[in-house]
Amino acid sequence: MALFKPPPLKLELPEDVYSTVPSCWMSRERWVALSLALYDLMYTDLRGTLRAPSVSRDTFQAWAIAESGCADTATGRDCRPSVRHLIRAISRSRRTVQRCRELSKLLDLRQVVFRGRQRTKLERLESWEREDRSRGWTAVAALIDSPAYAHLVDNSVIELTVQQLFGAPPPRRGGSVSISSPSVVTSEKNVRKRRAPRDRDTKGRTKTTRSYDQKALLLASRTRSDERFPLWLRRLGVKGLAGVLTPYALGGWDTDDVYEAMEDVRRSGQRILTAPRNPHAYLRWLLGFTEVTAPPAAHDRAREDRIERERCEQIRSDAEQRRAEALAAVPAGPDSPGRRAAMAVAAGAGQKAISSSAQRSARGREAQQELARQRAMEG
Repeated sequence: MALFKPPPLKLELPEDVYSTVPSCWMSRERWVALSLALYDLMYTDLRGTLRAPSVSRDTFQAWAIAESGCADTATGRDCRPSVRHLIRAISRSRRTVQRCRELSKLLDLRQVVFRGRQRTKLERLESWEREDRSRGWTAVAALIDSPAYAHLVDNSVIELTVQQLFGAPPPRRGGSVSISSPSVVTSEKNVRKRRAPRDRDTKGRTKTTRSYDQKALLLASRTRSDERFPLWLRRLGVKGLAGVLTPYALGGWDTDDVYEAMEDVRRSGQRILTAPRNPHAYLRWLLGFTEVTAPPAAHDRAREDRIERERCEQIRSDAEQRRAEALAAVPAGPDSPGRRAAMAVAAGAGQKAISSSAQRSARGREAQQELARQRAMEG
């Protein structure tokens, strides 16, 4: 029996693993403040181009505090919290933690120096001998002060954020520090079951779901998938967009009408915004310049329908003409006058052939009889 319990198996990193890390952080508080300042400065543009994942500011703040609490205080290196640890720390789901890390990579705040992996068989056996049941290594990262984008943030903004978040130096409790209490949006039960919290309504009210007309939903879906429209419109939800387009869908509008209505506003000299603050209200304002009962593309559709009908009529006329020519080339029917005349000619030719054959037979018999008489006279 061993005299003492051996420590858990430690992951030995190469000596030059941090050679590609540009710099260390100045302090944990400054790194968290810089993360929030970059979020306020760049997230809207990144999200507008669909480069950044969907992460709220409160969630990103809670993640930054929990993630930085597991890094080396002096350098910001050796940061290796597991996703399970962060899920319990900020009470969010696994996918939310992953989105926060994706956003931190875009903002150049976190650089991974060792990607997590499963332990080898020898490593697992050694772990079991040390009574360590871990089956893999977590990723190791360095938290850095965003060398790519830190120059865009004013130092006064960072100092103000530090004062608002921390005020006094945070207390240290064990290996992790909780600087501020993150807002709990989901319980552990909901995180495990991957669903949003649903508390019981104590007032006895029932939630009702708004219903939308099928034509409006279809028009909204086609509008969102049409690349002619700006990006802010295509990012709207189907139901929210259907709420705006319902009167126009009931008025017989289609995607071309919506596009032409917006184009009419642009042709009149109005500038179409690229990132409106209230997209639904802005779209309703743009479409308000056109009467619901006068779809802009109705005349074009009528002209196209007329051209299509003329083309179909021409195709039908050509088909009838070809059919008539084909029927004329086919022999006449059994009761047609031409067929009766042809049958009469054929019958006359047959009778003539029969009479000619009878005459030849009669002449043959007469010749034989004459030959027999001459032989009898000679004998």
